[in-house]
Amino acid sequence: MIIDDIVKWIEEQPYWQQVIAKKILDKSHIYDEDIEDFFSIFMKYNNLEHGNFNREKIEFRNITNTTDEHKIANWKGLDNVIGVNAIKDNANLVIGPQLTLIYGENGSGKSGFTRLLNNIFISRGDTRLLSNIFKDNPSPPSANINFETNDGNIDKLYYPKDSNHPYTDHVSVFDSHSALHDLTQESELSFSPTEFKFFDKLLEIVQKLKEKFEAKINDKTLDNTFINHFDKETSIKRLLLNLNTKDDFDELKIKVKLTENDMENHANNNKRISELQSMQIFDKKQEYQNLISILEDVKKAIKKLNPLFSSAYLSEVKGLIEERNHYKDVSLTEGIAQFKDENIEKLGSKEWKDFIESAYKYYTTINHSVNYCIFCHQDISNIKLIDKYWKYLKNESEKILAVKNNSIKKEERRFKLINTTILNKDSILSYFLKDDNIDLFNSINQASNNFESLKDKVLKALNNLQWDSQIKGYNFDYNEIEKVINNLNNLIEDLDEDSVKKEIEELQIKENEFNDKLKVEKLLPKIEDFINNKEWVDNASKIKINTRSITSKQNSLFSKYVTDTYIETFNNECQKLNANFSAEIKQRGRKGTTLNKLTIQEKKPIDILSEGEQRAIALANFLSETSMNKNNVCIVFDDPVSSLDHKRKEIIADRLIDEAQQKQVVIFTHDLPFLLLMQNKSSEKQLDCRHNTLRKIKNETGISTNSHPWISMTVKRRIGYLKEQLQNITTYYNNISSDAPEEQLEYSYKAKMWCEELRETWEKSIEELLLN
Repeated sequence: MIIDDIVKWIEEQPYWQQVIAKKILDKSHIYDEDIEDFFSIFMKYNNLEHGNFNREKIEFRNITNTTDEHKIANWKGLDNVIGVNAIKDNANLVIGPQLTLIYGENGSGKSGFTRLLNNIFISRGDTRLLSNIFKDNPSPPSANINFETNDGNIDKLYYPKDSNHPYTDHVSVFDSHSALHDLTQESELSFSPTEFKFFDKLLEIVQKLKEKFEAKINDKTLDNTFINHFDKETSIKRLLLNLNTKDDFDELKIKVKLTENDMENHANNNKRISELQSMQIFDKKQEYQNLISILEDVKKAIKKLNPLFSSAYLSEVKGLIEERNHYKDVSLTEGIAQFKDENIEKLGSKEWKDFIESAYKYYTTINHSVNYCIFCHQDISNIKLIDKYWKYLKNESEKILAVKNNSIKKEERRFKLINTTILNKDSILSYFLKDDNIDLFNSINQASNNFESLKDKVLKALNNLQWDSQIKGYNFDYNEIEKVINNLNNLIEDLDEDSVKKEIEELQIKENEFNDKLKVEKLLPKIEDFINNKEWVDNASKIKINTRSITSKQNSLFSKYVTDTYIETFNNECQKLNANFSAEIKQRGRKGTTLNKLTIQEKKPIDILSEGEQRAIALANFLSETSMNKNNVCIVFDDPVSSLDHKRKEIIADRLIDEAQQKQVVIFTHDLPFLLLMQNKSSEKQLDCRHNTLRKIKNETGISTNSHPWISMTVKRRIGYLKEQLQNITTYYNNISSDAPEEQLEYSYKAKMWCEELRETWEKSIEELLLN
């Protein structure tokens, strides 16, 4: 028996795992408190938790059966279907106790119902549920699922709320999508003996313990943050960096213990450091370096000012002014001569020249020729004076004069931007020079004044366009500044900084060691906790919770008790369906399940077999799987013989009739010959055969009636149906209320449909009775 092999395997497992197994096999409900108890036992078993650990003997030999007894119920159908594709809201589907044939043309709602069943029951088929595109606010998919127990009670499930109810594994669904899946991919077996649920539960609990264990390890895995308290490189910090074991901690405690000698050395070291620092060597060096930096800036300022106020450059500025004045005179003399006989007031004056320049600017804005005065409109076609004005403005002297004027303006801007301040009177250099070199201080200030005076005179000359003969070049000699810089460098060299710095550093290293000892002493309790946690984590990390052994045992027992039977069943189904194509089932284990794969000579069946052969192989696999599922009471097929020839349809029909004698069989089809074939064969076997017909009215599908499809009814059945409908319509008419005109419209519609069906029955009678 399976249970004997399971018990034998459990007895070889660690004690904590045996405790869990015992709880599962006793069929006890496992609460969160139990998980905590299991975890505590696991921790104590592995010496990771303190406390009493009483290892009680566990007895397994009195366990004989772990099968969970589930109530078996037959499927009665669906009602109140809402939000599934274009199926009409509140649609229903009635299922019979043996064979149920559901006929529907394309677009009548068969696929919608099948997809819904694929979501509810065991299936590898198409599970896509689409909302009704004809509705503005479609409802989410839902349905009621009805089951009838052996005592006649109806149990109602609600999709999707009860998707995991045990009844949902009572029904299996086969469609073209699941057939293609089985022919091309690995698939999970939808059943297994209930004893194998032990492994699923054990895996689930062990996985929870593994997650708790890993979380606890993570909680106790702390970073060594103690070194963050120590910013100096000391032997104490190095010990903390390499802190791993209790031996390291003991060494640290010895190292940080302070002695009287340590305290005395600490006092002497601080005293000596104070003495060395009082010499202010570092401050003096910094002061000299700052003075040198400022003196270098003074030199840079002088180097910029000397070229600008040199005799050579000032001569160039003087020459520019003189050239400008020269061309001014030339312009006035040469250009004005041509107007000497014109009797013009203030000829050659600035106002005169500005006037004709403005007139010319205005004239150039007129884009056509004029022969009249642009001011008074008098005729000037024979007057040459205007042309003389324009000629005067265009002579070469004027152009050169304009260039010289621009150059003078540029020089004026340049001199305005010159900063003649060389030394800030409030700077440390000013105070230093006043005390140490007053002559240089005065020379620098005098130089600033000289540069500023020259700047003012040059700007005045440029502005007046007249050079001042008192303007002379000036150059400041900064050799004295260089001497001061050299003296300061010599003073820096004379300071014995290196020896003082070295002694202070050596003393500071000793003080750093002393201070770190004081810091560590306060941290010792936390460091000890850290070491204890680290040792716990190191020990815990050596313990592995491995679920592979559980999965391996589950797979080996599955192969022993299931695989061989499954393959034998599959081969028998292939013979029944005339599908002897050397098909094989390859199985392999995966955590918590077993995977199946159909092959023919290591090839996929879809690559070798015809469409009919493929469908036969897929059906054989489906029927094998459902036959081994003890909970299965119903199998559902969506167009199982689509695109098959009549011989293959006959074989499949016989096989499904056989199944209908053992369990419920539901077939959705649009294939009328196959429907009639199933009707005839069910009559021969005297099966309870129920009929449903799915219709589409306007934009709504899935409208179900518990009747034969009209198109497949014999004349006799049609006549019986018409008589029944006539009575219903008459009753409806007699009950119409005078204040409900819409009922009159509904009556007209029913009467029209009845007449149309009567006409079709006459046509059918001619075909069936007269011509047959």
